[in-house]
Amino acid sequence: MNKRDLSRYFSGSKFSRMPLGKALVALSCALAVTVSCGAGIAFTAVNAANNSSSVSVSVVQPVSSEVQSQPEATATPEPTQAPVRLEIEATAVQQSVGVTVMDADSGLPVLGQDFEVQLTPKSGKASTYTVDPETGTLLIKQVNIGEYTVSVTEREGFVTPEPVTLAVKEKVQYKADVEAVKDQIKQSSEVNEATEDNGNASHAGAGTGSGKDPTLPEPTAAPTAVPSGNDYDYNESAAEERKTTVYIPDVVEQNGRRYLKYADGSISPYYVSKTATAQDGTEFLVEATLDAGMVPTPTPAPTEVPTPEPTAVPESTQAPADSTSNSVPASASTSVQTAAGGIFGLDLGVWARGGLLAAGAADGVSTLSLEPTLRFYDEGAMQGIAHDGFAMTAVEKVIVTLYSGWYPSTSDKQAYYDPSTHQKVTGTKVIAGTTYKFDENGTLVKEESNSGSNSGSNSEGSSSGNGGGTTWVKGVDVSKYQGNIDWNKVKASGIEFAIIRVGYRGYGTGVLVEDSTFRQNIKGATAAGLKVGLYFYSQAINETEAVEEASMVISLCQGYNISYPIYFDTEKVAGDTGRADNISRAQRTANAVAFCETIRNSGYKAGVYSYASWFYNQLNMASLSPYSIWIAQYRDELSFDYNYDIWQYSSTGSVPGIPKPTDMNVSKLG
Repeated sequence: MNKRDLSRYFSGSKFSRMPLGKALVALSCALAVTVSCGAGIAFTAVNAANNSSSVSVSVVQPVSSEVQSQPEATATPEPTQAPVRLEIEATAVQQSVGVTVMDADSGLPVLGQDFEVQLTPKSGKASTYTVDPETGTLLIKQVNIGEYTVSVTEREGFVTPEPVTLAVKEKVQYKADVEAVKDQIKQSSEVNEATEDNGNASHAGAGTGSGKDPTLPEPTAAPTAVPSGNDYDYNESAAEERKTTVYIPDVVEQNGRRYLKYADGSISPYYVSKTATAQDGTEFLVEATLDAGMVPTPTPAPTEVPTPEPTAVPESTQAPADSTSNSVPASASTSVQTAAGGIFGLDLGVWARGGLLAAGAADGVSTLSLEPTLRFYDEGAMQGIAHDGFAMTAVEKVIVTLYSGWYPSTSDKQAYYDPSTHQKVTGTKVIAGTTYKFDENGTLVKEESNSGSNSGSNSEGSSSGNGGGTTWVKGVDVSKYQGNIDWNKVKASGIEFAIIRVGYRGYGTGVLVEDSTFRQNIKGATAAGLKVGLYFYSQAINETEAVEEASMVISLCQGYNISYPIYFDTEKVAGDTGRADNISRAQRTANAVAFCETIRNSGYKAGVYSYASWFYNQLNMASLSPYSIWIAQYRDELSFDYNYDIWQYSSTGSVPGIPKPTDMNVSKLG
């Protein structure tokens, strides 16, 4: 047999005759080959794991000083428009249900939206109706008696309001009882008018604003066909201090930066990157940024050389790795470590633990767990954010004062703050009916009169508005406070209609009182050729009293030519002394309907008079939609979100034939 044929040494007979020295040499060679192969496999696996890692900073390698410590600024997301919170105002009167969809924050009707409203009986199928987008209201007529739930369908951009429940009761027949009320009517001489009448000349004080008072003979103010509205109705001045807990850090100056301290006094790798100042001048921490260069680089722990037991013979054909090898990186993951240990039959955790646990700050936290930026104050919520482990002092501070409306006051107008954003407004804005101009810094430049309404005279002496060909006629409303009137002079001056006070219910005792000049005024105005309407100053606290008030009017106006509506005058009494000041919105609406229905059932036109905030807040306009609306607002241009027929634009008009200041009006009714 050829001596180069090594197979002979592995045959049974040949192996038994092999010298001991040759056998040991052969075994050593085989073991060396196995160890080399195993180490190569492990090295390849670890390298592959390292190459596939997405970590940008190695936990072993020193962090280069060239690494930029300041993170790149991220774009601030555009603020999203908060959804509008809705609420439902619903009133059941005369087997009709009036619904208004309101902005819960402003208390005003939401316009421009055709919301769907469901009217659901207690037992039955829901009926769906659509709100009038021009007024935000809905009037559902001929509703059967029973209990109902009113709800609004969800719509994007709005917070769906909670449903409301109401009861539709048996229809009340509003019929004037002229004979019964005659005995209740008192003359002004029979009562103490100082405690019963509103004490104001006509409607002085009704409405808001301070527009220029137009005078005769030519009208100088006429409303537009469509009210222009306001940029802002809020005309008050308010301030609210916002307090919160903020954090003052304990810092160390180093390398031109202020580094935060840990609670144990050691320097953290975070430096102050953003601060803010409280109103008293205190500077507090907003953000701290990680300086990767300040994270300590660990020194790997010395590895112990594993000594195999001399008598242990591994069952595997794989030999253990060379104990002197230092080729396995300390950043090997636990999964790779476990795999390698399984392959080699050895515990390689000593290398992994030595690299990973030493790769962080002194507290043993790895750089992999350190946030690039820590926020200590939420600027949007104006709220401090605590972070344990840092040396901080917590203090409560006034962060900002939020202003709403005029600053510093409504009498000293220097700037105007948007009530929703608390930011100064700029440019030209209409606020509570008056136009103002602000510069780019929000400083008031000038107050302007609203001159957007055109006026003029047609061949009949009527004022003509600037929109849609609407013809406006000019008129007055009067009571005993205007004295003895020469109605022929009034007519000759260009006045075309008069609304005359019939009387009032005393706001003290509730007695029914006839206006002392009613009879002479209605006779004189009618004889002079003016169109005549009436109004009654109400203090009814329920529907029964409202019917009594309407009955009094009917009893006194019989036999006269009444071509304009008869109005239910509802206002708040000065000094909060009115007996009807504190009734509910639903009750006040029911009273108005009771008065108007009684008037209509007697063959006359009916309407409601008040000022804008009272209409908005104290009446359900949906229930009043069948009636004429007379709005008081003393401005150069009307701002009102509902349909109306007459605008009372001044309380201090001067008219030939009327000896004292009087209310001025323009009307669409001709």
